[in-house]
Amino acid sequence: MVKCASTSNGKKEILPIFYDVNTDDVKLKTKLYKKAMAEHQKKFGSNKLKQWEDALLEVARIKGWDLKGKCQGEQIELIVEEVSRKLNSRHKIVTEYWVEDTAQVEDIMKLLDVGSNGVRFIGIHGMGGVGKTTLAKVMFNKLLSHFERYSFLEDVRASSQSHGGLLELQKKLLSDLAGHGIANQIKDVDLGIMMIKKALSNKEVLIVLDDLDKKEQLENLAGKSDWFCSGSRIIITTRDESVLMAQVGVFGKEVLNQPEGILRYEVCEMRFDLALHLFYKHAFRSDYAPEEYNALSIEIVRIVGMLPLAVTVIGSNLFDWGKDLEHSDKKEVWDETLKKLKEGPFKDVQDTLMISYKRLEDKYQEIFLDIACFFVNTDKTYPIIMWKDCGYFPSIAMRVLSQRSFIKIKEDNRFWMHDQVRDFGRYIVLQIYPCKFCRVWIREDALKLLEGKKRNEDVVALSLTSDGCSRSIESKELVALPNLRFFRMKGIDILGNFENLLSELRWFSWEITHKEFYAKSFQFPNLVVLDLSRSNVEDDWGGWSQMQMTKKLKILDLTDCTKLTRAPDFSNFTSLETLVLARCSNLITIHPSISKLQLLETLNVKGCGSLRELPEEVSSLQSLKHIVMPENFQPLKLPERFGNLKSLLGLRLSFHPKICRLPDSIGGAMNLTCITLRECVGIKELPSSIGELKMLVELDVSNSGIVELPDLIGNLKKLMVLRISRTKMKEFPHTIGGLEMLEVLDGYKSWDLTDKNLEGIGKLFHLKTLNLAFTSVSRLPPEISRLHLQKLEVGSIDLQQVPPLPSSLKFLAVQAMDFSLVPHPSSIPDLEHLELYRFSNLRSRYHSTRRDYDSKLKAALMREQPCYQLPSHLSHLKLKSISPLPQISNSLNLRVLHLIECPISHLPVTPGLMHLRELNIKRCESLEEIPGLSLLRSLEHLELRGLNRLVEIQGLSELETLQYLLLSRCDLIGKLPNFSKLGKLQHLELEACPNLRSIEGIEGLESWVFGSRGRTILKRLFNIPRSTWLCHRLPITDVFLSFKGPDTHHSIVSYLHSRMIWNQMSVYSDNDDLRSNEETGEKILGLLANSNIYIPIFSRNYVSGHWCLRVLAYMVKCTLESKGKRRILPIFYDVEIDDVKLKTDLYKSDLDKHQANFDHDEVKSWKEALIKVAALRGFILKNNSYEEVLQSVTDEVYKARKLLDVDS
Repeated sequence: MVKCASTSNGKKEILPIFYDVNTDDVKLKTKLYKKAMAEHQKKFGSNKLKQWEDALLEVARIKGWDLKGKCQGEQIELIVEEVSRKLNSRHKIVTEYWVEDTAQVEDIMKLLDVGSNGVRFIGIHGMGGVGKTTLAKVMFNKLLSHFERYSFLEDVRASSQSHGGLLELQKKLLSDLAGHGIANQIKDVDLGIMMIKKALSNKEVLIVLDDLDKKEQLENLAGKSDWFCSGSRIIITTRDESVLMAQVGVFGKEVLNQPEGILRYEVCEMRFDLALHLFYKHAFRSDYAPEEYNALSIEIVRIVGMLPLAVTVIGSNLFDWGKDLEHSDKKEVWDETLKKLKEGPFKDVQDTLMISYKRLEDKYQEIFLDIACFFVNTDKTYPIIMWKDCGYFPSIAMRVLSQRSFIKIKEDNRFWMHDQVRDFGRYIVLQIYPCKFCRVWIREDALKLLEGKKRNEDVVALSLTSDGCSRSIESKELVALPNLRFFRMKGIDILGNFENLLSELRWFSWEITHKEFYAKSFQFPNLVVLDLSRSNVEDDWGGWSQMQMTKKLKILDLTDCTKLTRAPDFSNFTSLETLVLARCSNLITIHPSISKLQLLETLNVKGCGSLRELPEEVSSLQSLKHIVMPENFQPLKLPERFGNLKSLLGLRLSFHPKICRLPDSIGGAMNLTCITLRECVGIKELPSSIGELKMLVELDVSNSGIVELPDLIGNLKKLMVLRISRTKMKEFPHTIGGLEMLEVLDGYKSWDLTDKNLEGIGKLFHLKTLNLAFTSVSRLPPEISRLHLQKLEVGSIDLQQVPPLPSSLKFLAVQAMDFSLVPHPSSIPDLEHLELYRFSNLRSRYHSTRRDYDSKLKAALMREQPCYQLPSHLSHLKLKSISPLPQISNSLNLRVLHLIECPISHLPVTPGLMHLRELNIKRCESLEEIPGLSLLRSLEHLELRGLNRLVEIQGLSELETLQYLLLSRCDLIGKLPNFSKLGKLQHLELEACPNLRSIEGIEGLESWVFGSRGRTILKRLFNIPRSTWLCHRLPITDVFLSFKGPDTHHSIVSYLHSRMIWNQMSVYSDNDDLRSNEETGEKILGLLANSNIYIPIFSRNYVSGHWCLRVLAYMVKCTLESKGKRRILPIFYDVEIDDVKLKTDLYKSDLDKHQANFDHDEVKSWKEALIKVAALRGFILKNNSYEEVLQSVTDEVYKARKLLDVDS
């Protein structure tokens, strides 16, 4: 029964009757069934018994009928009625070829929380064609058995448009939920509302309202929570998110954790692998594509942007069109379809999107078309300025477009639009819009328009890019376009007299390639945005004087104008609000006329590596709110009258090692809300005037040179975030308790931080996050139990008795030696994330001997309670060096389990862990088996590392949901189970498993990826042609960073590593100080050999140890052997090239010392490697900004990787 029901996609269900037993009996919590099961085990064996036990547990959780002590006649009638209703009810038909996204379903299930009290409204929203209705049908089918009554109202938008449509919908709803008799009684909508309230107030119901487009529809069908019985669930689908802002109220204040309003779930485009699978099902009626159609299928799915409607329509059409065709004709149809898709979306998709488009107001349509044609993935700031000046009300328009799923505003403030929506917008401009070609972005069309010189008042936006040939535009060509408001040019010259031309122009973007300027009267009265970024303009460029009469200008963007050494005269740009000089790498001075810009709100000098000071005139800018500072290796002087900037909101000076002080006047900047001094190692103290910043909300001095905070910091009554991690601070200021609004206090890895003044933390009643991990704090104040903390991290080898912890905690991480001093986590009922890490090795900073450590550890283990319960809500559990383990067998909510260096021989896996998604076991060297692994039916991610006694992985072949598998340093594993059932496996990573000799069944998997350390093992394991395994993606580490930790680790390396990861490059950072032994060193060199691009970061102490030299020599060797397929890109951090070429004493003295300890030939190879690498084109940080160098390195790595990809 259980097997059939679980594989029926909701079409079969189990309705249990508990005749003369309780559910606990069936759950095997009593002896009643247990005794019989024990007898069965003798006869049928443990495997069969396990299946039966799992089935009993599964069925006992289903809502059924308890007949014990009840009138059986009445109960039988209820059962017959329910079975009859279920047999007569119709599941919603989901297309035969649907591919379910289990993550979507689980997310919505979590929001619905079926079984809990209260009434919940869930709103599923997203663009047309994204699969909202299908998802709602899937949810409806899965949930039917949990409710007494249910109703699915399809296409409410269309149904309610006709006269009396809402009334008919009310009748249908009541008919489904209460019977025809009641439904037929209603004569108008108001009476319908009363009847719905009356009829449904005592029934648990499931309602789906599909495709709503007005709040009125919801208000008349399921208006308020108190219309329904506790336990009811209402699911809504809509393209317009504003519908979900309807006020539905809260069901009963006595119901705990009852959400207020409608919970929202946005349906986005499908994951690529699911979209491709969906396409296969429709185009081939199969889970796979014939080999000759695989590449075409991938390209089609990429073009349509994983929109389910588009994937379904195109796949079905291709299947129908190709049914009776020969192979060559069928292939031609596919090629033509691909070509057509590149021109625009299919009609079915257009029709679906047109419904939403026609409901937009005219001005909102204009903004939508602007975005589709020009501004996808563009920052919204400049377009908004243009639209505002045109009277388009952009704030409201963007909200409407976002609510109706036409656009999204990404976290970086850029417009995002689905490819199909973008193509739909462009299709309207080219084919449907009343005035065709009102926007021109295709080069050929733009040239034709200009060369025709025919008056065209419809054109409002024009973009023209040079094809590399010399091209210019004369003023007479633009006379014909009087209503042009957006004009973008790249690599084009302008000639002629522009007097009285382009009077409607609001935004002019011009990437200038020639420094000569030929135009006259080049001034536009309504221009508000002038973008000259990436232009070849110099200080004496003729255009500056021509543009002085542009009085309305609000934005001037000179980003990447690298030939500028001084900013132009700003005297006439008095309306300017934003000035961008970002990455003007040779800019030395800013013109004093900047003082005239009294409306300036934003000054961006990020990446101006040659800028030595902000002029004193900047301090006179009374409207200035934001200064985006350069990340600069050189000293940068701030204005002494900095405190005069009364409107300034933020001061962010990250990565400025040469700034030694903040101006004493900083306390006068009364509106500062944020100060960030990350990595400013030269700043040792803060001015006492910082205590005057009454509006300050965040202060971040992480990784800086700050050694103490001034006591006046206690005056910062609005401070909510204080970060002092990785500093040399030894104590909190004694006024710390005065920060009455503080929510986050982060002292992570401030190793010298002690208990002094710690009592003040007990007064921080708004504190939510406290991080004292890896400090010298040995105790917590008793008052901590009265705080409303949600996240606590604490850790010290000398940690003493921990007082009772707040019951509000959701996240707890403790690093300690003796866990008998820590309250049991079971005392924290709502805890969701728990990490317990025992200090298992010594660091010199603790000044402890091995004997002291061993005696402390032995005493701690004797005191600790052997086993304890975990909180029921726990979803994440990470344990290091903990034994025995806590009772995890019944942790039904546990999703992630990490075990590190735990001395256990086996891991007990029970059905209670059925929802576990990630299991990570590292260096548990005593672990011999993982019995019951096959019970982890939801497991997606499995990592097993350093398990030296593990011989086999029983049950691995049954993990049908597994997507990621990593095995590393499991020395005794010789064979893995058959992988043929692991249909969802996408990533397989193998490293240092010397006895592994075979993997069966992997050839049949649909897709898989070998990790960065799996390449050599791959050749050994598979008896399949090289061409076959090379067609799968075999990533190797893109970038290998070599550096000396103390010199660079918390500055350029961490930033560079993050930037590479952000650009989707795999990176290995080799810190010389973290290599523990020779074995580790050999593994690192093996990883280096499997990398493509090497970046040694030369600092003053780079050659003080031998490891960096050994790595460098191996880099040179691998590069030479690769015949151009690997590259070295050196960074000279705080040294000169001559230092690395051994022309100075800096490196020579250390190499002389190495000569006495290492083989002569080896030291010679190190010297040769240094000289060779120093001769390569690299990046010199000493005289440039961090930002400039990091961007250059990232760009160079990206280009190198592309070349290497083409090569391979």
